[in-house]
Amino acid sequence: MIKSLRKWYLSFGFQGMAYGMASLVISLFVVTSLGGNVANASVAMALFSVGNLVGSIFTGVFLDRYPHFFAVVFVSALMNSVISLFMSQSQHIGPYYLLSLMMGFFLSMMSPAIITYLNKKYDDETRRREINILNMFNSVGVSVGIFEGGGWLALNLSFLSGNAEKMRWIFVIAGLLFGVSAAFAATYLKRRTKIVKHISRRFSMNAHSIAGNIMSLPHNVISPFKASNFKPETKRYMVGLFMVFFGANMFFTPFPIFLKNILGMPSGFIFIVYGFSGLFTNLAYLFTNRAMARFRDMSIMGSVIWIRISMFLLIAFMGLISHIPLAIWITVASFMIIGFTWPFFYIPATIQVTNLALPENRGKIIGLFNMVINLGAISASFIAGYVALKFGYFAIFAMGALVLFIGNRILRKIALTYPIRRDFHKSENRKLFSKLRDIIIKNGKRLKWGVWKSSILKLKSVTSHLVP
Repeated sequence: MIKSLRKWYLSFGFQGMAYGMASLVISLFVVTSLGGNVANASVAMALFSVGNLVGSIFTGVFLDRYPHFFAVVFVSALMNSVISLFMSQSQHIGPYYLLSLMMGFFLSMMSPAIITYLNKKYDDETRRREINILNMFNSVGVSVGIFEGGGWLALNLSFLSGNAEKMRWIFVIAGLLFGVSAAFAATYLKRRTKIVKHISRRFSMNAHSIAGNIMSLPHNVISPFKASNFKPETKRYMVGLFMVFFGANMFFTPFPIFLKNILGMPSGFIFIVYGFSGLFTNLAYLFTNRAMARFRDMSIMGSVIWIRISMFLLIAFMGLISHIPLAIWITVASFMIIGFTWPFFYIPATIQVTNLALPENRGKIIGLFNMVINLGAISASFIAGYVALKFGYFAIFAMGALVLFIGNRILRKIALTYPIRRDFHKSENRKLFSKLRDIIIKNGKRLKWGVWKSSILKLKSVTSHLVP
């Protein structure tokens, strides 16, 4: 069954390729083509993260109620294809903000759909292996997309005038790649579904039902994440994750603008730097499972946080001596190390979060996980650009390192090694007691037979001397 999902993994890979091309352009396009500054660029990324947050909440709740995994993956890729084409035609910052928000929403749907499917269908060992392979597909796609974007910006094309027009075409190419992703996802859709089913009486809505759904939306969004659904450590774990991703995005959000404005890198070279960082990330996936087999997940995550704190501070210092050519190469080398550490944090964190819930709540816990990640990214993105604009890049990178340290302190005492204590559902308890009863009855019969046989043998041994 796993091998039959490889086209699904390819869909995720092409989505990564499209996102790799568009990811850096989302912020650089604001500065290069729309006349914005680093604060405007950070707002665009913040709205992208808001879309990710809302999309992850929606997807987690939706999949637990309506497990249409394949349809969600298809819709995610198709809608991003359309949105990318609209982004290529943007002329003003306002509409571009809205499109960034929409892209984040639909982009966030694919990964939770595939991971939740794997969580519900396969055992822990298979799930660990496949989630790692799945993320490697996506990571390779992101790296290829970033290199493609860098190569495109480096081309000298007579019919394109400068980076602004080239970036518009990057959105067009990304839209085509999202379309390829949708084509791979469409191979799993059931052809027998009739349009008639969608206009059945069961789905008819009137003004009263629409109003009722709108009024109940906050409750339906919040109630699945109540603490009783998860392990007691969930709150501390999520707070720690929030701080870690908040601190990381204090660095990542303004970093492309830092490379362009402070270190003076051309846009094409920035893509290449990110591309090589992605290659180091892909290389790290080859060692992630081996590391998790030898060390505790939380120990690996803590080591990654300390490495990133060191690299953030080093890059912050390089910004102060940016006039020295060596500063660029030290910054690039540090960013490669940051890229290499990503799988060693994200994969253990994703695996550990599934231990915080029962199988029927894994869609919700993945949704909560993505919600916390995106809340961290949103909060940091809204703040980072303005802090960098007013106090400089050294201040924002140092703040990011400090928040990472706080997040590590929160996570340090948590050791998630066992599943949630309430391991069995009521149905599983009934099955367990049924099996236990069968074993008792079966062994009881054997016990009766053994007692009867031993008594007969004993009787024979006692009366054997009486036989003439």
